[in-house]
Amino acid sequence: MVSIVTKKIKGLEYLYLVDSIRKKEKVIQKTIKYIGRKRPIPKEEFECMKYSYKKEDWILTDKKDELSYQKHEEMKVLSDKRKEYLNRLDEVSREKEQEKFLSRFIANSNEIEGSTLTSGETFNYLFNDVAPKGHKKKELFMATNMLKAWNYVEEHKNSLPTKEDLLTLHELVNRDIESDETLGEYKKVQNYAGEENTTSFLFVKERMKQLLSWIRQAFRNMDDFEVAFQSHAQFEIIHPFVDGNGRVGRLLLNWLLMNKHLMPFAIRAVQKPEYIFALNNSKRGKKEAISKFCYKEYISQYRFI
Repeated sequence: MVSIVTKKIKGLEYLYLVDSIRKKEKVIQKTIKYIGRKRPIPKEEFECMKYSYKKEDWILTDKKDELSYQKHEEMKVLSDKRKEYLNRLDEVSREKEQEKFLSRFIANSNEIEGSTLTSGETFNYLFNDVAPKGHKKKELFMATNMLKAWNYVEEHKNSLPTKEDLLTLHELVNRDIESDETLGEYKKVQNYAGEENTTSFLFVKERMKQLLSWIRQAFRNMDDFEVAFQSHAQFEIIHPFVDGNGRVGRLLLNWLLMNKHLMPFAIRAVQKPEYIFALNNSKRGKKEAISKFCYKEYISQYRFI
């Protein structure tokens, strides 16, 4: 049975997560994790600790495609057609198309997290230097920060992301939004995705190491789209940062696609309820939910190109 025990060391009290294991007539306490100085532990935080210790926060238990070969091919064909279209454009026109995409991606990704900047306002602010009226400073920071983070992805997309890359993305995404002491750092306190449990902060480093390792191995066994889609769901379950997990997660999703020379895409904010539903279903073991959702969004974006 998993529990929290207090140990007194040199007059100070510290908390440890332990598992009590019965061996014949004896009960042996196995220390799992050091929690920290003694403090009240909310019930929901303890639930996250047990959830992570039991590895219920890990859904990538195999390397299996959830979509049909035909759906993978459909996305690949649309990606190739989009690249062909862009290659036929002159340099200035290609740049404008990229700005339009980035405005759409950034506006939608931020709107999912509460921003009210439209794609048009985002375009004018980022690329025409026209500041929109009636918006909070935070919303403007969210826009410029996401552009900087995207540029970082573009510069490093030829390599698969490392822990250091993800910490950098977090710092770029949340600069001037989050406290400096937590920028570019994995969470050291518990957080939640709405009312859903996320990986306990005690286990986040090992889960992220596990995820990055899984990505490298999965690309040898699975369709490239599936690796990006499924790892996105796992990242959001871990929720490794105090804030900015959704934005960093969608950057990671597109990093993995672009690493395999596939076109990136924007998850539309209008689809947020279906998006959250897919993530929550994936968390409950139905990985096909996030693959099907991302497939529909990808097809929707490029179908008419």
